[in-house]
Amino acid sequence: MRRTAAAAVALVSVLVLSGCGLQFSLGFGTGSDGRFEGSEITVPVLYASGKKGVLAAQRITASSADGAGLSVDITENDVSGVDPVTQSATWTAVTAATLLTGARPDTAYTFGFDTRLATPAAGAVTAVGVLALYYGTEIQSGVALSGAVTPFGAIRPVAGLAEQVAAAVEAGGIDTILVPAGQRMVRNAQGETVDLDQLAATGGMTVTEVADIAGAYAVMTGEDLPEAAFPTPPPSPSPLPTAVDVAEDDGPLGAAVDAILEAASASLETATDPALADPARTALANASALRAGGETEAAFAAATTAADAAALAASAQAPAEEATADSARVREAAGGLLDGLAERSPETLDDLDAVLRAATAATEAYALARYAEDMSAEPVDDSSVPAATTAAALARSSLRTAQAVSGLPAGGGGRLVGDADLDGVASLLRRAGIAAGDAYRSRVIAARADADGIDVDAAEARVAAADPAALRALALARARDELVERAPDDRGWAALGIALVGYTRVSPVLAATQAVRPPSDVDAADAAARRIAVADEYTVSAVDALTETGATTPFVRGALAEATIDAQATPAAGAAGYVTPFVTARVLAFAAGVERS
Repeated sequence: MRRTAAAAVALVSVLVLSGCGLQFSLGFGTGSDGRFEGSEITVPVLYASGKKGVLAAQRITASSADGAGLSVDITENDVSGVDPVTQSATWTAVTAATLLTGARPDTAYTFGFDTRLATPAAGAVTAVGVLALYYGTEIQSGVALSGAVTPFGAIRPVAGLAEQVAAAVEAGGIDTILVPAGQRMVRNAQGETVDLDQLAATGGMTVTEVADIAGAYAVMTGEDLPEAAFPTPPPSPSPLPTAVDVAEDDGPLGAAVDAILEAASASLETATDPALADPARTALANASALRAGGETEAAFAAATTAADAAALAASAQAPAEEATADSARVREAAGGLLDGLAERSPETLDDLDAVLRAATAATEAYALARYAEDMSAEPVDDSSVPAATTAAALARSSLRTAQAVSGLPAGGGGRLVGDADLDGVASLLRRAGIAAGDAYRSRVIAARADADGIDVDAAEARVAAADPAALRALALARARDELVERAPDDRGWAALGIALVGYTRVSPVLAATQAVRPPSDVDAADAAARRIAVADEYTVSAVDALTETGATTPFVRGALAEATIDAQATPAAGAAGYVTPFVTARVLAFAAGVERS
């Protein structure tokens, strides 16, 4: 496989493919027009509710909306409505299936559960069910799957597997239970370590670990997914290769990197808190090293991260009034940029890559500045002031990034198609982002409010002040309606950028809150490496498909480079970094008309 320069960044990947079962083919459907072959399917659903496991069923239908737009109807056998976590898991499953296959966004889905559940555990089986409908295959009886799903198709660990397997044993009718990679040994509700294979054997069942929905699909349908459009290397204990084979263009992009690095360095001159300043200086040094080594794309992504860290370090020394004084100006400037980007007419895929990067940065600048204004004007907790200060600092940094990218000259390669359903893609991502945000607020913010004995607004301020990633997600949710007014009906490049950042920022934040702690005597490193390998292979394949059009897409390649570096630095959480480059690359594939080829 041809590897991108962004994935290399002069580092040797230590990820191992052994046992990953990477069989999936990006963009290979049975119909060339991306319509669904099947119409209805039923899949078993395993989940845990408290200390009890449940084996239930889900009925899935999918049909062409014939231009009427995307619709997702989720129902449960409960009058209280569908739980936000279930809604988010279902939307992520639809997002993953659409992005991986290139299925038409204007599809009408229904998902009917015969029970009420409040867990991401049905996400993976929902995605497999959608794939089975798309490829016209049947789900074999006697196979069940539990696991959360990521936008790039990896299966994440879930809680309550011991109880779920016990429920399957009690109910009968199941021969094989598929669980996320690394979860054969789990904790039960009492905190005891349980071997799921041994537990399943008491009912004559077996447990099989799967790393991605491709492997799960093969077991559940008895068929492999279509031959790979982008062949993956065979399973091997050898490190993934990293090789640069695309020439770097060091012109205007290099100058933009230099300007961002210079501004970050200047910000750090006033930073005195080592807890903030030292990580910022390390990030700045890493970005500078990439720049000096000619890795301009990777250097840009690293420079923007370093600039954010430097802005936070510098803002900690400034009085709150001074730190938030220009939030209104930043918001107005970001809004002006979004309005201008909405009117842009990119002529190449590289142009669109830049437009989307500018739009996502401008969206964040707008939302963060609005958040800073709101927290300053109407503080709801002692944490409101630090939350406002942090939001204002990140808003200024995001605005500088947006201005730097929007000022780059047009050009590059890769053709755009005129009939791409980008409105549908934007609608999908926007609504998936809303579902993820609602799930985050209903679980994390509500839990913090209950734990601290405060209202949800005060709890939000405390969470936002403590976690910049959560702050970004919360700010985007708060500014959602204002942003949609600037780009209504999911139409235009600004709307696509708003939807893109709204989903890619909140999805990893929500996933982080659903992480499952393995038993103390279990090494989770191998399972984490397998999920990273899935993310890496699918994202590199997605970026390589864009390269085949003649585009270089420096910003999505830079994001991929940063994800690779982060995965090596923190393997346990490294796969989350691939969400932005993968989703962006697949959005660009729709724009180029190569989402299914």
